[in-house]
Amino acid sequence: MKKIIALPIFIFIIGACSAQTTNKDTTAPKKELTKEEKAAQKAKYEADLTAAYKEAELTEEQVASVKSVIDEANKKSNELKNNAALSEEDKKMAKKVITDQKNAKMKEIMGEDKYRKYNEVRKRQKAATPAQ
Repeated sequence: MKKIIALPIFIFIIGACSAQTTNKDTTAPKKELTKEEKAAQKAKYEADLTAAYKEAELTEEQVASVKSVIDEANKKSNELKNNAALSEEDKKMAKKVITDQKNAKMKEIMGEDKYRKYNEVRKRQKAATPAQ
């Protein structure tokens, strides 16, 4: 509970300290994905997650809890990404805090062995996915 309260305070402090600094590199153009490409990416992501849950032998309750934790972390990450008041370095630090909290919650839900299996599967899946 302390971590949930501490994160917004941490983000606020970082934002207040670096409100005027932005180091966004606009020289590297990003490839814009079509709706079809985005849908295909999302479908693959969902399929990979489902396969990882199955291989880690998670129960339906565990899957539902993990999905909730992942959705919450993704929401926080998106809010962080859209916060123009933070520098890229501050965003990286806050993203690490969000990821660490997510991983701790997932480990608590899954248990040590299933969490380790899940991570092994996800690493294999990410290694098999070509970079875009």
